[in-house]
Amino acid sequence: MDLFNAFDEKKCTLCGQCFHQCPVMSLPLDVAKDEIVKLVNNNETKYVLQKCTSCFACNFICPEACNPAQLILDRWQEKYVRGGLPVRAKYFIPHNKPNFRTYVLDRLPEDEKRLVESWDDTSECEEIFYPGCNVITSPYLTKTKLLEGLTIRGSLDMCCGEMYYRMGLYDQVVQTAKRLERYFNEMGVKKMIIPCTAGRNMFTNVLPKFGVKFDFEIQHMLPWIFDKIESGEIEIKKKLEMTATIQESCYGKMFGDAYLDIPRRILERIGVTVVEESLCRENALCCGIAGGFSPSSGFHPLHIALATIRSLRLAQKTGAQALVGYCAGCLQMLSVGQISYPVKKMPIYHILELIQMAIGETPDRRNSQRAWQLFAGTLINQFPKVISTKRFYLEDIE
Repeated sequence: MDLFNAFDEKKCTLCGQCFHQCPVMSLPLDVAKDEIVKLVNNNETKYVLQKCTSCFACNFICPEACNPAQLILDRWQEKYVRGGLPVRAKYFIPHNKPNFRTYVLDRLPEDEKRLVESWDDTSECEEIFYPGCNVITSPYLTKTKLLEGLTIRGSLDMCCGEMYYRMGLYDQVVQTAKRLERYFNEMGVKKMIIPCTAGRNMFTNVLPKFGVKFDFEIQHMLPWIFDKIESGEIEIKKKLEMTATIQESCYGKMFGDAYLDIPRRILERIGVTVVEESLCRENALCCGIAGGFSPSSGFHPLHIALATIRSLRLAQKTGAQALVGYCAGCLQMLSVGQISYPVKKMPIYHILELIQMAIGETPDRRNSQRAWQLFAGTLINQFPKVISTKRFYLEDIE
């Protein structure tokens, strides 16, 4: 099954299970059936086009493998062509400047600024660690001997286009793909290690469908680290003896159970007992940022906050001592969420930080500081635009 093929209307029986079993909407079956009929007939929906977080769970739920998520993205793309996006969305568009990430980069501590500057290099390099946008805004996560010997290359301008894709902004995905093709060709890359599951999915499953094939090996950081733990190259010196629940990446499910098992096996090796959330693995909730992806939301702060709080509550219900993510974006989003929802506050870690602790390192733990920067930037730049009725179209990416 190719989860990123076009919606197959001929196979669709309009059963409604995609939206009935959806972890975000969980619509009553009769309502779900009505919604899929409206989507297929290109009529406005009451729920789906407004509340979907494009997590792709419905593609796994669909009994006929019709790829309903792609139909939603197609309808979002059509809505964008007809009417653009709310002006508040500008602050979250990857190549629009200033944006929520450039706000953070402008305020990084000097040690992190130097790291980011050193990564913006296109000289020849066959094997690279590609940080992706989220690690670029949390570069302190790379300050560990776990990544020793890797050449890190990347910049915000070399975004993988994941946010564009999940918003149905196909022209921008095409332009991003071409830009990245030139970038990697210039360096002569033969192998990429990537810490971002979303990025891995874009490079392996999505961008090739938009006209670009990357002719190099792509390996995610988690199996790369796990192999080193198993071989003894990474020595575990201290078992952590704690419980934790996992914030799943929306894209983890794309790579199957074997991939979803890896963070759990790593945590087991370092003495962390995993307590699963009621919605996990293929049915996991997004960290919250995707609450803003629909054209009707346009990154409305309230929609994002509510989606993030729902994920935090789900984690808290497990009774685990900590919440662990393997996506730097999830780390940032959930940490921001704790500012507006500090009830039963639990520590949030990136899995790299826990591995650092297990090998005897002391992680920098700057997620709270970074969360306040993201929160402040949104407060300053977004709230004056929340009630604006103005709309806009994206500029081309050169």
